[in-house]
This record gives sequence, C-alpha cells and structure tokens, in this order.
Amino acid sequence: MDVEDALAEIMVLGAFCAELIACVVLGVPMTFALLVGLAMFCGYGRYRGHGTRELARMCADGVCSASGVIQSFILIGALTALWRACGTVSQIVVMVTPLVTPATAPLSVFLLCSLMSFLTGTAFGTSATMGVVSMTMASSMGANPLVCGGAVLAGAYFGDRCSPMSSSALLVRSVTGTRMSDNFKAMMRSSAVPFVGAVAIYAAAGLLLRPSGSFGSASTATALAAYFDQGIVALLPVVPVIVFPLMHIGMKRSMAASIAVAALVCVVFRGIAPMDVAAFSLLGFRAPDPLVSRLMSGGGVVSMLNVTAIVCLASSFVGLFEGTGLLDGVRNHMEEVADRITPFGAILAVTVPASMVACNQTLGIMLASQLCENVEPNKRSLALALEDSAVVISPLVPWSIACTAVMTMCGAPSACWVTAVYLWFIPLWHLLCSLRSQRTGRLVPAIACE
Repeated sequence: MDVEDALAEIMVLGAFCAELIACVVLGVPMTFALLVGLAMFCGYGRYRGHGTRELARMCADGVCSASGVIQSFILIGALTALWRACGTVSQIVVMVTPLVTPATAPLSVFLLCSLMSFLTGTAFGTSATMGVVSMTMASSMGANPLVCGGAVLAGAYFGDRCSPMSSSALLVRSVTGTRMSDNFKAMMRSSAVPFVGAVAIYAAAGLLLRPSGSFGSASTATALAAYFDQGIVALLPVVPVIVFPLMHIGMKRSMAASIAVAALVCVVFRGIAPMDVAAFSLLGFRAPDPLVSRLMSGGGVVSMLNVTAIVCLASSFVGLFEGTGLLDGVRNHMEEVADRITPFGAILAVTVPASMVACNQTLGIMLASQLCENVEPNKRSLALALEDSAVVISPLVPWSIACTAVMTMCGAPSACWVTAVYLWFIPLWHLLCSLRSQRTGRLVPAIACE
C-alpha cells in the first residue's frame, strides 16, 4: 500500500469515526449513522477502482454471512413476546421475588438478572422485566441504586454473552465459523473466576451498605400473580431451551419448540385466541393492566428490526472492508501488537476504541473478527476472545446503546457502568491469564490458568 492509499484509508476511517460521534451527540439513530458510513466506504471502494456491481456484491456477501443470525433474531423476537404472553417471565419474577432482602439486595439483583438473561439471551429483555422489578424492589428497601444498577447491568449481559439464545453469541459464532456448544463450554470456563469475584463483591456491598426500611415490592409480585394465574405450567416453555441443547439439538430448533409450547400455553391455559398469539409474536405482547404493561409488554419480531438493520449494515461493512482492503494497513500491524501484548491484548486494543466509537456490540465484533483473524488463527480462541472483549466492553461505554438503554429501562443511575464489576472482570481476567501464558510459554488455553 502506497502513501496515497494509506492517507485515503486514514481519512475515510477518521471521517466515519467523526460522523459516528456527531450522530451520538446529536441523538441521531444508529442506523442512519451506519448508512452514512456505508456510503463513505462505497466511495472509498470507487476510489480504489471497484465498480458499483462489485461493491454491491461485497455488501451482499457480508450480509449473507450473517443470514443465520438474522433468522435467529426472528425466532428470538417471537419467543420473548410469547414468554411474556403465556406468563413465563411473570412466573419467574413471582417465584424469585421473596429471595430479595435488604442485606442481599445487590447480590440478589445480580443473580436474578443473570438467571433471566441466561434464559432469554437478551440484555434489553432482562432489563425491561427482571431489571425493572429488581430496581423497584431494591429502591423500596432503600438499597444503594448505584450498586444495584451496576448489578442489573452486569447480570443483564451475563446471558447476553453466554446464553445459547443470545444474539451476540450467535453473531460471534457466525463470524468465526465455530459451534455454539464449543463456545458455550469455553465461556463457562472463562467466566468462573470473574463470576465468583462479582458475587463476593456484591455480597460484601450488601452487608456494608445494608439499608434500613421495609420490603415494599410485594404489591408488584401480587399484581403479576393475579394477572398471570396459571402457575407452574407457565414454566413449560423454558424446558426446550434448557433440555434440547443438552441433547445436542440445535438452538434454532430449541427456540422453535419453545415458541410452540408457549403458544400452546397461551391458547389452552390462558384462553388467548390463536390470532392474538400470532399478533403477539409479530408485534409484541401488550397487557391492558397498566402495571403489568409497564413491566411485561414488549418482544415480537418487530422489536428485532432495528438490531437486524444494524447487523445487516455492519455485515456489509465487513464485506466492503475485505473486498476493498480498507483495513489492510491496520491488519498489517496487528501481529506486531500481538507479539508484545498477546493475541487477546491485541484484540482488546481493537475492541475498546471500536466500542467507544461505534456505540454498539455488533460493529465491534465485526471489526475485531476481521482485523484479528490472523492474530488468533484458532477459531475457537478467537470466538472466546471476542466474547470476552467486544461483547462486554460495549456496556461499559457510558454513551453506548448497550449501556444507556439498560439504564433507562430499569430506571438506574447513568453511572452504574462503574459498578458493573462482572463486566470489568471478564476482559481483565482473560488478559491476565494471556500474559501469564505468554510469560511461561505454556501452550494451553490462556483462560484456563491451570
């Protein structure tokens, strides 16, 4: 690459970063910002001598690589709506509400949100349901909102990182060409120490910051129990998404089975008309009761349209970057960086600024996977590195959608990213283990730290 091409590369990347920051400051939707970026990168492609049809093919190739993720988005949208409609989410909330006490508020909030996010695979869905209820309960006790809000954020992204239904986990699987089952095992191992550390800190925070006051969230649980009165049968849709993966049945089939069971519960046990069930699947669940609606409404295929558009645009970027060689200058230096601070350190060095500029997980995952594929040739190691960097760094960026959306939904302070200790521990622990392995020269997965 000559000096002129390198200068053009720097200019287009700099313009894209500036445009993204301007859109964030002005509150412009991320899809518009990415569309402008798409025009910029296509213009760079024309500068490099690529024709319009060739550029369109590059974009199409990138989008096709994420087709499996888009299909999963459709299933996830229908699933989250019907879990709300049939009372699955409500039943879980009612069952765990008595577990929250003033002395254990931060720890309980973290564990409850972690469980919900693992079952649903969505940070936003967790925040809008268990996050709202958890913050309501914690506030009624006088618990520290900064700590509890951080526990919600950390718990919400526990499942967003490692749940088999997580859109980010599916995206990582897609861009790395790995299997979800292999990635899941690696993520469970890598998160063990950070999870235990987070549990210890939230438990200590609850004891040290023990509030005074009475438990005032019983009315919330009572309202949910009264509206969704079918009891334990509401948990039936959970069975396929837990049992089927253990039987090596694909996650798409597991989600489809869960959707079918949830629809059956809606019709048979809750008396919802089949046409209304179909409408919920497409448009999302809406409850006539104001309190229940505030806590439980949402989901549906339409709720996934924005994230689907972002994934498509980000995927088209990947096709353009690969076809036009836009990031070759950066990629050429990545191996040198990896030699100094380990492959994971190099990946982290890419994902931190990418997350700060792009303000979403998707683009960070896409950029890191493309730039670092030669740094970490082992696909499974690359998948784990992306999960331990791009997926958890984005919620720690105060102006990122991944952070602000969660805080807004559950009514927590905007500075709660500071106390989301689990999200801080994941990349730090992985980096520490990587540095140790590099120093000792041991050819074992860095995250094992054996």
